[in-house]
Amino acid sequence: MSKKINQSGMTLVELLVAMVMMGIVITGVYNLFRVHNLMAAKQEETTLMQQELLSAMVQMAEDLRMCGYKATSGPANGFDENETNATSVRCTRDPAPDGSTQIGYILMPNNTIDWLNASSEWVTAAENIADLNFVYRNSNGTILDPINTTNVEDIRFIDITIVAAASVERSGMNIPNRFMNTRVYCRNMGL
Repeated sequence: MSKKINQSGMTLVELLVAMVMMGIVITGVYNLFRVHNLMAAKQEETTLMQQELLSAMVQMAEDLRMCGYKATSGPANGFDENETNATSVRCTRDPAPDGSTQIGYILMPNNTIDWLNASSEWVTAAENIADLNFVYRNSNGTILDPINTTNVEDIRFIDITIVAAASVERSGMNIPNRFMNTRVYCRNMGL
Protein backbone atom coordinates (compact mmCIF):
# COMPACT_ATOMS: atom_id res chain seq x y z
CA MET A 1 0.00 0.00 0.00
CA SER A 2 1.10 3.48 -0.65
CA LYS A 3 1.54 5.72 2.25
CA LYS A 4 0.52 9.33 2.14
CA ILE A 5 3.25 11.60 3.37
CA ASN A 6 2.31 14.90 4.98
CA GLN A 7 4.78 17.45 3.88
CA SER A 8 4.98 20.87 5.40
CA GLY A 9 6.93 23.82 4.04
CA MET A 10 6.84 26.12 1.15
CA THR A 11 7.21 25.45 -2.50
CA LEU A 12 9.70 27.29 -4.62
CA VAL A 13 6.95 29.41 -6.20
CA GLU A 14 5.62 30.45 -2.78
CA LEU A 15 9.14 31.37 -1.69
CA LEU A 16 9.70 33.51 -4.82
CA VAL A 17 6.35 35.29 -4.37
CA ALA A 18 7.20 36.02 -0.72
CA MET A 19 10.61 37.41 -1.71
CA VAL A 20 9.08 39.68 -4.36
CA MET A 21 6.51 40.99 -1.88
CA MET A 22 9.22 41.55 0.73
CA GLY A 23 11.32 43.41 -1.86
CA ILE A 24 8.40 45.73 -2.66
CA VAL A 25 7.82 46.49 1.01
CA ILE A 26 11.53 47.13 1.68
CA THR A 27 11.80 49.39 -1.39
CA GLY A 28 8.79 51.41 -0.22
CA VAL A 29 10.21 51.80 3.29
CA TYR A 30 13.60 52.82 1.87
CA ASN A 31 12.05 55.43 -0.43
CA LEU A 32 10.01 56.82 2.46
CA PHE A 33 13.15 57.07 4.58
CA ARG A 34 15.11 58.70 1.73
CA VAL A 35 12.41 61.33 1.10
CA HIS A 36 12.12 62.07 4.83
CA ASN A 37 15.90 62.37 5.13
CA LEU A 38 16.04 64.78 2.15
CA MET A 39 13.25 66.93 3.61
CA ALA A 40 15.02 67.03 6.98
CA ALA A 41 18.30 68.09 5.33
CA LYS A 42 16.55 70.85 3.36
CA GLN A 43 14.83 72.10 6.52
CA GLU A 44 18.09 72.06 8.45
CA GLU A 45 19.88 74.02 5.70
CA THR A 46 17.03 76.54 5.48
CA THR A 47 17.20 77.04 9.25
CA LEU A 48 20.97 77.54 9.10
CA MET A 49 20.54 80.10 6.31
CA GLN A 50 17.92 82.01 8.30
CA GLN A 51 20.11 81.98 11.42
CA GLU A 52 23.12 83.24 9.46
CA LEU A 53 21.02 86.05 7.96
CA LEU A 54 19.55 87.12 11.27
CA SER A 55 22.88 87.03 13.07
CA ALA A 56 24.64 89.07 10.36
CA MET A 57 21.79 91.56 10.08
CA VAL A 58 21.55 92.19 13.84
CA GLN A 59 25.30 92.65 14.18
CA MET A 60 25.53 95.00 11.19
CA ALA A 61 22.48 97.06 12.14
CA GLU A 62 23.72 97.51 15.70
CA ASP A 63 27.18 98.58 14.55
CA LEU A 64 26.05 100.83 11.69
CA ARG A 65 23.56 102.59 13.94
CA MET A 66 26.60 104.01 15.74
CA CYS A 67 28.19 105.43 12.56
CA GLY A 68 28.94 109.09 12.36
CA TYR A 69 31.14 109.68 15.37
CA LYS A 70 33.04 112.86 14.66
CA ALA A 71 36.60 111.82 15.30
CA THR A 72 39.33 114.42 15.69
CA SER A 73 40.97 113.16 12.49
CA GLY A 74 39.54 111.55 9.40
CA PRO A 75 36.27 112.22 7.61
CA ALA A 76 34.00 114.88 9.12
CA ASN A 77 31.06 112.52 9.56
CA GLY A 78 32.89 109.26 9.94
CA PHE A 79 32.17 107.56 6.58
CA ASP A 80 35.15 106.66 4.43
CA GLU A 81 34.18 107.54 0.84
CA ASN A 82 36.84 105.18 -0.55
CA GLU A 83 35.46 102.10 1.21
CA THR A 84 31.75 102.96 1.33
CA ASN A 85 29.93 101.54 -1.69
CA ALA A 86 27.25 99.00 -2.65
CA THR A 87 29.05 96.00 -1.14
CA SER A 88 31.10 97.54 1.66
CA VAL A 89 30.92 100.20 4.33
CA ARG A 90 33.48 101.71 6.65
CA CYS A 91 32.94 104.45 9.19
CA THR A 92 33.91 105.69 12.60
CA ARG A 93 31.76 105.08 15.64
CA ASP A 94 31.58 106.04 19.27
CA PRO A 95 34.45 104.30 21.03
CA ALA A 96 33.46 100.73 21.84
CA PRO A 97 34.30 99.13 25.21
CA ASP A 98 37.48 97.75 23.64
CA GLY A 99 38.44 101.27 22.49
CA SER A 100 37.90 100.67 18.78
CA THR A 101 36.29 103.44 16.74
CA GLN A 102 36.16 101.77 13.31
CA ILE A 103 33.28 99.78 11.80
CA GLY A 104 33.64 97.98 8.52
CA TYR A 105 31.74 95.31 6.58
CA ILE A 106 32.53 93.92 3.15
CA LEU A 107 31.26 91.12 0.90
CA MET A 108 34.20 88.91 0.00
CA PRO A 109 34.57 86.84 -3.22
CA ASN A 110 34.42 83.61 -1.17
CA ASN A 111 30.77 84.37 -0.22
CA THR A 112 31.47 85.62 3.28
CA ILE A 113 30.83 88.90 5.01
CA ASP A 114 33.94 90.12 6.76
CA TRP A 115 33.99 92.77 9.49
CA LEU A 116 36.71 94.96 10.86
CA ASN A 117 37.58 93.92 14.41
CA ALA A 118 39.18 95.98 17.19
CA SER A 119 42.66 94.97 15.99
CA SER A 120 41.89 96.42 12.53
CA GLU A 121 41.84 92.93 11.03
CA TRP A 122 39.14 91.64 8.68
CA VAL A 123 37.52 88.48 10.07
CA THR A 124 34.56 86.42 8.90
CA ALA A 125 31.20 87.54 10.30
CA ALA A 126 28.88 85.40 8.13
CA GLU A 127 29.26 82.53 5.67
CA ASN A 128 27.35 81.33 2.59
CA ILE A 129 26.29 84.85 1.64
CA ALA A 130 25.31 85.22 -2.02
CA ASP A 131 24.89 89.00 -1.95
CA LEU A 132 25.27 92.00 0.33
CA ASN A 133 23.96 95.38 -0.73
CA PHE A 134 24.10 98.78 0.97
CA VAL A 135 21.98 101.70 -0.22
CA TYR A 136 22.87 105.04 1.33
CA ARG A 137 20.22 107.75 1.70
CA ASN A 138 20.17 111.38 2.75
CA SER A 139 17.74 112.96 5.22
CA ASN A 140 15.05 113.23 2.48
CA GLY A 141 15.35 109.54 1.60
CA THR A 142 17.08 110.22 -1.71
CA ILE A 143 19.56 107.54 -2.73
CA LEU A 144 23.16 108.73 -2.77
CA ASP A 145 24.86 106.94 -5.66
CA PRO A 146 27.75 106.83 -6.14
CA ILE A 147 29.20 107.72 -2.79
CA ASN A 148 31.97 110.28 -3.16
CA THR A 149 33.64 113.13 -1.32
CA THR A 150 30.81 115.54 -2.13
CA ASN A 151 27.92 113.47 -0.76
CA VAL A 152 29.42 111.21 1.91
CA GLU A 153 28.55 113.86 4.50
CA ASP A 154 24.87 113.53 3.57
CA ILE A 155 24.45 109.87 4.62
CA ARG A 156 21.73 109.66 7.27
CA PHE A 157 20.45 106.11 6.92
CA ILE A 158 21.45 102.87 5.22
CA ASP A 159 19.29 100.16 3.65
CA ILE A 160 20.93 96.75 4.06
CA THR A 161 19.98 93.67 2.05
CA ILE A 162 21.65 90.30 2.62
CA VAL A 163 21.04 87.17 0.54
CA ALA A 164 22.04 83.78 1.94
CA ALA A 165 22.64 80.71 -0.21
CA ALA A 166 22.82 77.04 0.63
CA SER A 167 26.19 75.69 1.70
CA VAL A 168 28.43 74.14 -0.94
CA GLU A 169 27.71 70.65 0.42
CA ARG A 170 23.96 71.13 -0.06
CA SER A 171 23.94 73.39 -3.10
CA GLY A 172 22.54 70.60 -5.31
CA MET A 173 19.36 70.27 -3.24
CA ASN A 174 17.57 73.15 -5.01
CA ILE A 175 17.12 75.16 -1.81
CA PRO A 176 16.06 78.69 -2.72
CA ASN A 177 18.12 81.64 -1.47
CA ARG A 178 16.80 83.55 1.52
CA PHE A 179 17.06 87.30 1.94
CA MET A 180 16.57 89.85 4.67
CA ASN A 181 16.61 93.63 4.58
CA THR A 182 16.41 96.49 7.04
CA ARG A 183 16.91 100.22 7.28
CA VAL A 184 19.39 101.60 9.80
CA TYR A 185 19.28 105.20 10.99
CA CYS A 186 22.73 106.44 11.95
CA ARG A 187 22.13 107.81 15.41
CA ASN A 188 25.09 110.17 15.42
CA MET A 189 24.14 111.82 12.15
CA GLY A 190 20.95 113.62 13.12
CA LEU A 191 18.07 114.12 10.72
